[in-house]
Amino acid sequence: MKDEKSMEEQRFHSLVEALREQEGVEEIFLLNSEGEIVHKSGDFQLTSEEAKLILTAWKTKEPALIFQGHRFAVLKNDDIQLAARNVVGGKGNIVGSITREGDYLVAHTRDEGLIILEWSIFINKVAWS
Repeated sequence: MKDEKSMEEQRFHSLVEALREQEGVEEIFLLNSEGEIVHKSGDFQLTSEEAKLILTAWKTKEPALIFQGHRFAVLKNDDIQLAARNVVGGKGNIVGSITREGDYLVAHTRDEGLIILEWSIFINKVAWS
């Protein structure tokens, strides 16, 4: 069991490293299919309640989601990928992809480097690597 956990953690860290190759990546987190936080890339504000609501918004195709108190309008949402943008406050994007293990890799990105749909494609490529 311990080896499985460390393997999973190593995989998460390799995903984080791959995502950080692009400018503008802020927080990164991994949720399981119940919306529970499996891993976070550092110490940032994300309650388990907020994480569950993000995954619910993704799975039920809601028009928006809330991250750190900011509203992100969902622009792309399917079973595999999520792309949401903070239109009013300039708070960037939330992009996500299901991983090959069936978890949900989610990242908060600034509006630089890539446009939102490129972020969406990039996180998907990383998640399936």
